[in-house]
Amino acid sequence: MSGMCWEQNPKCSVKGRKHGESACPAYNENKGCWQMDWSFIISSLPDAERSRWKKIMKENCPSCPVFAAHKDELALTIQIILAM
Repeated sequence: MSGMCWEQNPKCSVKGRKHGESACPAYNENKGCWQMDWSFIISSLPDAERSRWKKIMKENCPSCPVFAAHKDELALTIQIILAM
């Protein structure tokens, strides 16, 4: 079984989209969410998009099955992002 969030998370909004054509950098790069430099990505976004990603990370990530497998690193990442 693959461990990618878009494959394991039934609530993932990018399911069925073509890689490279979604709003999710991890999906577009075919990488796990825990492998991304979210601090850099989020800080580079316009305010509205930054707010949208903060909301996604706060509300959706903790309930994703992949979060449990990478809890320490993802919890820290989310904490850093929400403090931005």
